[in-house]
Order: sequence, then C-alpha cells, then structure tokens
Amino acid sequence: MVVGMPNVGKSSLLNALRGVSLHKGKAARTGAQPGITRKIGTGVKIIDAEEDGGGSAVYLLDTPGVFIPYVPDASAMLKLALCGSVKDNVIPPFTLVDYLLFHLNLRSPELYSAYCSPTNNVATLLDATAKKTGRLMKGGEPDWEGTAMWMVQRWRNGFLGRFCLDEVSEEALVAYGMARENVPRSVNQMRKVGKEALRERSKLRQSNAGSG
Repeated sequence: MVVGMPNVGKSSLLNALRGVSLHKGKAARTGAQPGITRKIGTGVKIIDAEEDGGGSAVYLLDTPGVFIPYVPDASAMLKLALCGSVKDNVIPPFTLVDYLLFHLNLRSPELYSAYCSPTNNVATLLDATAKKTGRLMKGGEPDWEGTAMWMVQRWRNGFLGRFCLDEVSEEALVAYGMARENVPRSVNQMRKVGKEALRERSKLRQSNAGSG
C-alpha cells in the first residue's frame, strides 16, 4: 500500500515501479493537482511471480492522499500549498509567489534574474515577469494572477532552483517542536488568511496605479 500526503507522487511511484519491472504502461492516473486518486484502487502488479514457484507476484495498492487535520502555522500551510499538496484555489497564487520570493532571496536572486532584478517586492517581481513573458491583460496591464501561477509552476518543475523549503538543522527542528505548542489552524482558517491576502493585494495594486 502506497500512503502519503496529497500530490507527492504516490501514483507516479507505482507507475514507475511497474514500468521498470514489467515494462508496462501506466496503471494509475496522475495529475498536477491533489485529489486525482479518489479511492483505494485494486492491486497493481509490479513484480511477476517466479516461474519456478520460488516467489509469488508482488502487488501495490494506490491510495488517496492523507492530509493532516490541522496545519500548525501559516508558514507550514504556505509550504504545503507551494509544493502542490493543497489545491491551488486554497491560497491565492499572489501569496504563494510572495512566499516563494522570500525563499528565492534566501538562496540567490540569480534564480529569478532572467525575469527581474533583485527585489523584495512581489509586485515588482510580478510586473517585470509579466512584461518579460508577455502575460498582459487588456491595456497592457500585467496579469498578476496568471504570472503568479506560472511562476509557482516553474518552481514546482525545478526551473527556479531545487531546494527544500524546510530548515532541517538540529536547531530548526528543536524550534519547530517548540512552535507546535501553538494553537493549530484548520484549512478553513487558512482560507481566511488567503482572503485577507487578496484584500492586501487589491490595496497594493490600487496604490501602484495611483503612484503611476
């Protein structure tokens, strides 16, 4: 049985094992969004039985993703959403790119230098990237929403650096254990965080329009 968080590659792992061992095509449906696998499937053979009777065939069961009932903090939720373990409509793409920019700057601004000069302002990043990639709306206004989602997908596909969002040092793990004592947040609570981020984005866009 293959068990794990949503959209971490459980079905892809099953298909890969089947392909390597039996040289057969996909048996499990896959996709870029979580929730593709909706129920426990039938057993999928990944190893044939030995002809001399020395060993039986090996089967795997694909399962739906299992999500934690409460997310410990906003940062953890943003990491899960950025990695694609949460559906993209839970946290606005603008918010995800803002969080992604923070991590890109921690590593190196060179990771996004093809689109924008070094910046801490997500609006500046999205404006420059939209113009660079031609993601513009009527009147030539940058399409922040489309550009943000495009950048998230670029990072997920490894084109904006390959790095872990978690700090895995001993000190960080100790700090994480202490932080878990805080009141957890549900996914519904995080939706409220997302809505607040949308309001802030609207204010920022109006401010930029006024200064222009």
